[in-house]
Amino acid sequence: MRWVKYKQVIENFFSLSILNALNVLLPLVTLPYMLHVVGKANYGAYSYVYAVVQYVILFSTYGFNFSATKQISQCRDDKEKVSKIYNAVTASKTLIALFLSVLLLLCAKLVFKDGVGTLMFVYGLGMVIGDVLTPIWLFQGMEKMKYMTIVNASSKILFTILIFIVVRASEDYQLLILLNSCGYLLAGLLSLILVCRQFHLRLHWATWSDIRMQLKEGSAVFGSTFGMNLYRNANVIILKQFVSDDIVGLYSAAEKVVKGFQSIISPAAQALFPHLSLRFKGQPVNEQMRMLRKVSIPFTSVVLVVTLGVYIFAPLISDILCGREFAACVPLIRIMTLVILFGEINYLVGIVGLINMDGQRYFFRSVMVTGVFSVVFMLLMTPLHGAAAAAWAMSLSEVLLFFLCVCSLYRISKRS
Repeated sequence: MRWVKYKQVIENFFSLSILNALNVLLPLVTLPYMLHVVGKANYGAYSYVYAVVQYVILFSTYGFNFSATKQISQCRDDKEKVSKIYNAVTASKTLIALFLSVLLLLCAKLVFKDGVGTLMFVYGLGMVIGDVLTPIWLFQGMEKMKYMTIVNASSKILFTILIFIVVRASEDYQLLILLNSCGYLLAGLLSLILVCRQFHLRLHWATWSDIRMQLKEGSAVFGSTFGMNLYRNANVIILKQFVSDDIVGLYSAAEKVVKGFQSIISPAAQALFPHLSLRFKGQPVNEQMRMLRKVSIPFTSVVLVVTLGVYIFAPLISDILCGREFAACVPLIRIMTLVILFGEINYLVGIVGLINMDGQRYFFRSVMVTGVFSVVFMLLMTPLHGAAAAAWAMSLSEVLLFFLCVCSLYRISKRS
C-alpha cells in the first residue's frame, strides 16, 4: 500500500497544519485588538524591537534548523548519536546567544536614551533563552512534528491569553515583548520535558570538538539563512530609519497578514524536508530530481490558489484583521502576495531540493545575492516610496531567489 510509505509525512503534515492554523486564527483575534489598543505608532515601535530580537535568535539558531535536522534524520534510531548532536547543537546555541545578548544590551543602552527601549530589549532576552531550549530541528529530524505542534501551540495560546489580560492601554505596548518571552520560555520548558521523557536523551555539556563540528556543519546553511533574513526580516529595521512609527506599524500589520497566510502552506514543505532527506541519501542526482519534480506540481498548485485568494480578497482580509483605519494595508498586502507564491516554492526548491542534494554552496550564493539586492533596493527606494518600497523589496527578492535556485538545480543536474 503506497500510503503506508508516506504515513509519517501525512501525520507530520497534519500536525504542522494544526500549528499553522493557529498561526492564522490567533492573529484574527489578537492583531485587531493590539492595533486598536496600542495604536499604529506604538505597534510600529514594538515591531522594531521584535525584529531586532529576532535577529539575535537568527544568529543563535545559526544553520542548525537544517544541518542538524538532516543529521538527525539520518541516524534517528541511534540514541547515542542523537544525544551527541542534541548536546552539541544546544551548547553551540547557548554560547552564541550569550555573546549576542550582552552585545544587544550594550547597544540598546547607547541607542535609547529614555530607558523604555532598553527595557523592551531586556524583556526580549526571554525569547532568546526560550528559542535556545526549543529544538525544532530535533523534532523535524525525528519526524515527530506533533511535539513541535504541542510546544509551539502552547506558546502561542499563552501569548494570546496574556495579551487580553495584560494589554489594556496604549503604553502597554512595551509589555508585548515580555508576553512574547513568556510564550517562548513555556515552549523551552515543554521541550526539555519532551527531550527527557519522550526521546530519553542523555543531557550533558558537549565537548569543544563536537561544538566546533556542529558550527562547521551549519556554517553554509547559516550564510543562506542570514541572507534570507536580510530580505525577509530586515525590512522593518531599515524602514524605521526613514519613516515614522505609524508607517512602520502599517507595514508590519500588512506583513503579518501575509506571513499568516503563508504559514497555511508551510507544513507541506516542512514535512517533506526530513522525509526527502532520508530518501535522497545514496540516490543519483537524476532520481533526486525526479522525486523533487513529483512533489512540486501539486505543491505549487495549492500555493497558487492561496496566493490568488489573498490578492482578490485583500480588502476584506485587511478589514477583518486590521480594521478600517488600516485600509492603507490593502495595496501592501497585494504587493506581498508574491511572497506567498515564490516564498513557499523557494523553500521547496532551495531547502528541500538544493540542501538535500548537497547543493548548499549554490543555495548560499543565491540567497546572499538576493539579500544584498534587497538591502540595496530598500536603501535606494525607501526614502522615495516608504512602505511600498519595503513591500516590493520583499516580493522581488523572492522572485529573484526563485530564478537563481532553478538555475542552480539545472547546473547540478547537468553535472551528474
